[in-house]
Amino acid sequence: MMEPFTRVVGQDWRGRGGDAPLCRRLEVALRAAIADGRLSTGAPLPSERAIAAGLSISRITVRQALAPLVADGLVATRPGGGSSVADTKSAQTSDDRPSEAVSRRRTLLRSHADELAEKGEPVETRLVDRLTGPPSAPEAMTLGLGPGERVLRLYRLHCVADRPRILELTTLPAATIDAEAATVSPAEALAGVGLAAARAVERFRAVALGAVEAGLMELPEGTPAMRVERVSYTAGGRAVEISRAFCRGDGYEVVAALSAE
Repeated sequence: MMEPFTRVVGQDWRGRGGDAPLCRRLEVALRAAIADGRLSTGAPLPSERAIAAGLSISRITVRQALAPLVADGLVATRPGGGSSVADTKSAQTSDDRPSEAVSRRRTLLRSHADELAEKGEPVETRLVDRLTGPPSAPEAMTLGLGPGERVLRLYRLHCVADRPRILELTTLPAATIDAEAATVSPAEALAGVGLAAARAVERFRAVALGAVEAGLMELPEGTPAMRVERVSYTAGGRAVEISRAFCRGDGYEVVAALSAE
């Protein structure tokens, strides 16, 4: 029988993360447990009801925490119910190439500037501000930062034809990153210190631009936009970058390839 689930996620999991939703705190705690081996590959997870009872939370909270892990391929569900820690290597074929099923569901990890450039548009990235300071509670929890550690924040505008298209705030662990290199390319700066992002989780939300964001993007306050929140992880499961981007509603699209299988 599996040890009490509080030992898996940590006795203090609920207190970490400040004002972050409880489901988000549990999701991050589970990611950390998978990354460091407390939840090993193939290990069965208790039922949602059992996890909820063991942690004194609702089943809905448990379900919301597990959903991103399933979408990200870290947790596998079984026919007839139940779930387990996924074996990511099993998604590869015998010659170490992705299977056809996995390939259909895989998207490319690219920067917002790269996505614009791939459309054949000349992209200019402007640095609006660069700050180093203490992380917010959710940032500290996501990036696994301890007391006294700091983050580097980059505020950048990605412009096409001298017209702001995307406003992006990037948050990185300051102790492990070179600020000058990160200003040019956060991805390359991370790769340069052995923290290359191998995967990411994105969340999309329609918003109305506030006064600050609208002013920087040269748009009226309240203009509809797409907010894209991304957390990037190394191959070992460490979160190394948080990105929050505001994208013009008339210049951003999401394309997904769907399959009946």
